Amino acid sequence: MFVVVPGEIDDFTDYARRAVPRLETAFAQVCCRAGLVYHFEQADAGWLLVLTDGERPECSPEPIRSNYVKRADAQRDLMLQAVEGRLRGWAAVPLDVLRRASSANAEAGAASAPVIT
Repeated sequence: MFVVVPGEIDDFTDYARRAVPRLETAFAQVCCRAGLVYHFEQADAGWLLVLTDGERPECSPEPIRSNYVKRADAQRDLMLQAVEGRLRGWAAVPLDVLRRASSANAEAGAASAPVIT
């Protein structure tokens, strides 16, 4: 389970309600919210995730590279890299990580929601 989160997680505590069951869904939501379209390209000794700005293609980020040879392995690796790397302020975080961070903040007496970096 993954939760798509903005860069700042203030007032964002209902993680379970916003969770999606699959990496593919989380990845698609992150790309959509970041205004990016994507495709996978086979490259020498691996694969690329090519991200394109939907409104301003000249502002597109550099492709993300995976050294995996098998397509399925490479796509999973590339999607994980993308959602963990924050695309224009958006990320997908495993639900259990958010719950642990929230519990740790509550135990420490923190007044705000966790900020995942």
